[in-house]
Amino acid sequence: MLQDLEQLVQLQALDAEIAVLEAAIATIPDQIRMMEQQFVQAKAALDAAAAEVEQLQKLRRQKERDLDEAGREIKKRQGRLYEIKTNQEYSATLKEVEGLKQKISTLEEEILISLDAIDSTVKLRDQEEQKVRVAQAEFLKNKQQREDELHKLQDRLSILRKTRESRSERVEASLLQLYLRLLKSRDGLAVAQATGRSCEGCHVTITPQLYNEVRRNEAIRTCEGCGRILYWKG
Repeated sequence: MLQDLEQLVQLQALDAEIAVLEAAIATIPDQIRMMEQQFVQAKAALDAAAAEVEQLQKLRRQKERDLDEAGREIKKRQGRLYEIKTNQEYSATLKEVEGLKQKISTLEEEILISLDAIDSTVKLRDQEEQKVRVAQAEFLKNKQQREDELHKLQDRLSILRKTRESRSERVEASLLQLYLRLLKSRDGLAVAQATGRSCEGCHVTITPQLYNEVRRNEAIRTCEGCGRILYWKG
C-alpha cells in the first residue's frame, strides 16, 4: 500500500476511536447530573415530609396553648360565680363557662386527631429518610464508578491524541489538509473502504476503472460520489 495512503487509513482509525471516546466522555457529566437529580428528588421528598411534621407539631403546640388558656379562663370565670350578685350576670358567666367547656372539648379532640396525623407523617418521614440514605449511597457509588470510567477514557484519549499527532506528521501537508477537510465535511469519515464495488462512505457504485485503481492501493483515489479518499483492504 502507498505509504501516505496507509498513514491516512491508520489516521482515520485513530480519529474514529477518538470520536467515540470524546462522545463517551461528553455523556458522563450528564449521567452524573441525572443520578444526582434522582438523589435531590429523594431529598426534596424528605424535606417536604419533615416540613409537614414540623407544621403539624407547631399546630399541635398552638392548640395545647389554646387549651391551657381556655382552662385558665374557665377557672377564672368559675371563681367569679361566687362573687356575682345579679341573675343576669350569673347567667352570662355560666354561658361563657359552657362555651369554654365546648372549646376545651373541641381542642382536646383536635389535639388527639393531630397526634394521629403526626404519627402517620413521622412514619412517612422516616420512610423518606431511609430512601434518601439508600439514594445517597447509590449515587455516591455510581458517581465514583462514572468518575473512574471518565479518568480511564481521558487517559486513553490522551494517548490516542499523542499517537495521532505523531502519525499526522508523517503525512504530506497538502494531503493532510485534504484529509482534515473531508473529516470535517463528511461526518468524521474521510477515508472509506471500497467494498463490493461501492464506497463504504456514501454507498455509491464505483466505476470499474476506479475500482481497479483503488484495488492496487498505489495512488490516492477519491470517490466520485462523496469525494472521500478510497482504499482497498485486500
